Amino acid sequence: MRAFLKELNPIVVKEPVKTRLEVAAYLRKHTQPIVFENVKNYPGFRIVGNLCSSREAFAKSLNTTVANLIFTMEGALDKPMKYQVVEKAGFLKNKVEEPDVKAHIPLLMYYKPKERYYTSATIVLARDPETGRQNASFHRMMYLEGNRFAVRIVPRDLYSFLQKSKEMRRDLDIVVICGSHPAISLAAATSYPNLNELELARVFHEFQCVSIRGIHVPVASEVVMAGRILHDETVDEGPFVDITGTWDIQRKEPVIEVEEIYTQDDPMWQVILPGGAEHRLLMGLPQEPRILKVVRNAVPSVRNVVLTPGGCHWLHAVVSIKKRVEGEGKNAGLAALAAHPSLKRVVVVDDDIDVHDQELVEWAIATRLQPSKGVILIPEAHGSSVDPSGSKTGLTTKWLVDATIPTDLDRKGFMKAEDVSF
Repeated sequence: MRAFLKELNPIVVKEPVKTRLEVAAYLRKHTQPIVFENVKNYPGFRIVGNLCSSREAFAKSLNTTVANLIFTMEGALDKPMKYQVVEKAGFLKNKVEEPDVKAHIPLLMYYKPKERYYTSATIVLARDPETGRQNASFHRMMYLEGNRFAVRIVPRDLYSFLQKSKEMRRDLDIVVICGSHPAISLAAATSYPNLNELELARVFHEFQCVSIRGIHVPVASEVVMAGRILHDETVDEGPFVDITGTWDIQRKEPVIEVEEIYTQDDPMWQVILPGGAEHRLLMGLPQEPRILKVVRNAVPSVRNVVLTPGGCHWLHAVVSIKKRVEGEGKNAGLAALAAHPSLKRVVVVDDDIDVHDQELVEWAIATRLQPSKGVILIPEAHGSSVDPSGSKTGLTTKWLVDATIPTDLDRKGFMKAEDVSF
């Protein structure tokens, strides 16, 4: 993260800042990377925020372009690389046992209601208790007291690992890292069957790992916390501001007990503004290549996929295809909805429409769509828990907008004048 940060020319805040609301206020005011050098009550610690708040920054971190970002990520899913495991890491020199976490780490309060201190850029590393497969995934952690956090876990790999541990009546060993290269962050935000996310990250970024409790930990991690998820305790977690910018609900979630903290010399604590651009992109970008793969199975001529900024990079998508026969637009839309279960609306356009140009997408809807023919509503489908308009049961109405040119009409009549030659 440090090396990449130097390439970005971040804003440097030298005046003293408080972890209670002040740092978050800076993050909301600016979109570019920020380094806070003087954190009150935490001498020697710096805070880094807004590391990657644009597609351009993420593309830079993977050594590609914005136009090729989705295809670069898609290709890597099928060719993960092994990383080297070594015995030394800088953070191993600085160890605190049985810590009062808030006394050692500058946890942030992002919003005043409920007075909660949270981690937001923390990645949990764990192994399947049965198979040993390692997983890396993002999880927000709400500070409780002493060495205890409540951790939000959705039903994916870590959830499955914990369920297996519960059946065995034992706690799940974990390592929590904070302060990582964006390639590791993007990989940890990726959901893909039987994937070791660190091996995915290794495709883009060369790094080594050390082993802590049998778990592989990138040696350049800024802060490392080793501990356990308790198998027999849950507490109230939240409310928390999610990617929609609205308050997520309060839930019963598992408890983490931190037993050791490790830090680099002059450590940097990474934060992600809840509901901010980096939060939305980090969740949405890894979904795009997954959607592309599934749509390609249904419509091989698919050209591109994007989760839109207005849809929080999560709820709305645009898919472009080179349409060959009537009905492919609807097939592509249905495949996209199936690929990303949180998706609420998908717009399918022709391949002459840039999916990143929202004005052009709206123009295609305005000029190429007859709603009675091209809009499909899918009621009572399971949707996203972060959608405040959804029902308490998680059901929602999804919709598909096929804004492709009908194959039985002259395509020239739907093209902008400058693109048509007679």
